[in-house]
Amino acid sequence: MKHTPPSVFAALRGLALGLAVLPAVSLATAPATVQAQALNPAQLVQAELRPGWRTEHGTHMAALHLRLADGWKTYWRIPGEAGIAPRLDWSGSQNVASVTTHWPRPIVFDQNGFRSIGYDGELVLPLEFTPTRGGRPMALSAQITIGVCRDTCVPVDLSLSLPLRDAGAHDPLIATALSQRAEPGAGAGLTQAICRVEPGARGVELTLRATLPQLGAREHMVMELPGTGYWVSDSQTRREGGELVGRARVRAPQQGTVSIQRSEVTFTILTDTRMVVHQGCTGG
Repeated sequence: MKHTPPSVFAALRGLALGLAVLPAVSLATAPATVQAQALNPAQLVQAELRPGWRTEHGTHMAALHLRLADGWKTYWRIPGEAGIAPRLDWSGSQNVASVTTHWPRPIVFDQNGFRSIGYDGELVLPLEFTPTRGGRPMALSAQITIGVCRDTCVPVDLSLSLPLRDAGAHDPLIATALSQRAEPGAGAGLTQAICRVEPGARGVELTLRATLPQLGAREHMVMELPGTGYWVSDSQTRREGGELVGRARVRAPQQGTVSIQRSEVTFTILTDTRMVVHQGCTGG
């Protein structure tokens, strides 16, 4: 397997690593779109894979490291009302059985009147690789699409590869990102989560009431139904005393029927300083 150095841009290392920019997604005006299409992606983002270290469990903790130009942002796994959800494809890797992505806490920001969720300036995304054959080298190969945004949103395709031949060494940047992972709801004082499902004009309306102390400024709830393929809108979030209330619309693909299993409802609460996650709710 051919291995390339961590950096992915020809302008940075003189290497052709398959970077391409798709047409810009306009979030503002037509002139802004034309300007975005003319941007050189090497001026917007630099990317590399950080090799990291082998863990005591036999997995390998590496990371995707993105550095963005001033004023530009990229997106969390759920981008919010406006943005491009990242796609990471590791199918070309060797001796890799599975990959666990450990997302650090993102920020919630306004983007031309829409609420988005992502990272400003830099993202270190820890990636934990489980080998197919333990103790043997791994060869990472990824095809990644991210959105980088300011006034407009530009999808960028990245091709990255990296050999993991030895145990590696502790990386403070990766360790810091791991410390910003979501904490469980119970540890944050969550005592109850109640869901109410009501018919809506298109799909259903899902209201979730989480009983927990205030976690910080600008609390925002993100609801998901993992594995269902359902579209879930960005939540309207409000605080009612000891309860944080989120309300979202849920639609099935191709206008199908929505059937929600409350045990599968997952919600994440974001603030300026914390990220809390919980799965499951009861009826009420």
